[in-house]
Amino acid sequence: PGDHYGQQSNGYRWPYGPVAIVAPFNFPLEIPVLQLMGALYMGNKPVMKPAEKVALVMEQFLHLLHHCGMPKEDVDLLNCRGPVAEKLITTAPIRLTQFTGSSKVSEHILEVTRGKVKVEDAGFDWKILGPDVQDIDYIAWQCDQDAYATSGQK
Repeated sequence: PGDHYGQQSNGYRWPYGPVAIVAPFNFPLEIPVLQLMGALYMGNKPVMKPAEKVALVMEQFLHLLHHCGMPKEDVDLLNCRGPVAEKLITTAPIRLTQFTGSSKVSEHILEVTRGKVKVEDAGFDWKILGPDVQDIDYIAWQCDQDAYATSGQK
């Protein structure tokens, strides 16, 4: 059923194929989990590549999913540095790379994958300030806290 009389809504899932998810250090759980759940829901085979500094967070999350019944072969975890991940992304049958991180790395991934990348945010944490803003120093401090405090997990 839809929102109006006589309206009908349908949803369809078509697996896209193997996807690589390259996640940032400052959001070690929230961003990769959202991307992972979307990939799994659509029937894709994700390869998770978290930032090396926080890979343990994703490893423990995957252990939790396995404990809850998810088969271990549904997701691969890659804990390595950039060159190894690049080799996987460019030589394995990865159909799409989801990347969240710096602009420099996103441009490099875009080049080596020949456009097979979905870049999120590209390293920016945009804020729009209205004309009524009084305390710019406080706003700057709060933006810094949003991006880095508690590893971004707020």
